[in-house]
Amino acid sequence: METLEEISKREREEARLEGEKEGRIIGRIEGEKVGIQIGKLRERKEFVIRILSKRFSNRLNEELKDEIRKAGEKTISNIENNLLEITIKELEKIKITNVFDTLEKMIKMGKEKARLEGKIEGFKKGRIEGEEEGIEKAKLEERKECEIRLLSKRFGRRLTKELKAKIREADEKTIDYIGDNLLEITIEELKE
Repeated sequence: METLEEISKREREEARLEGEKEGRIIGRIEGEKVGIQIGKLRERKEFVIRILSKRFSNRLNEELKDEIRKAGEKTISNIENNLLEITIKELEKIKITNVFDTLEKMIKMGKEKARLEGKIEGFKKGRIEGEEEGIEKAKLEERKECEIRLLSKRFGRRLTKELKAKIREADEKTIDYIGDNLLEITIEELKE
């Protein structure tokens, strides 16, 4: 026969495991959403660096590339919008800001505390797993959209809805080719 202490300990552990399971599910969903956003932004940054490296050759040094990698959404959008006209001097003015969010909750009593700890643990694990999945999922999609935006600026109305749809459906090898040749590629090549 179990003692009251053993019953209490077992119930707390069951509650913790249940909370961890719930937290992992919630964390995975939220983590994937965040991961997709992170993945898209990372891919946009690398795309910008790739294009600027082609434009400026050796003048785009590693320090400047690192600053672009640290830049926020607004800065990257600004660079993208002016990618074909931007100068090295303008790139050197980039200011980096990082924002970190943290969340901690504590509950004092036995079973509820164990349940919350389990949820937090599960949320962390699920969020990490979800972010990783989301990042991978978003990379190719974002590269396609970056290329479409720049090709639209370059070709205007000649880049038809059909060509945009074709780019969105293209495989990674084709997307890499388009990205590597963005400044030289012709409409005819895109139609192929």
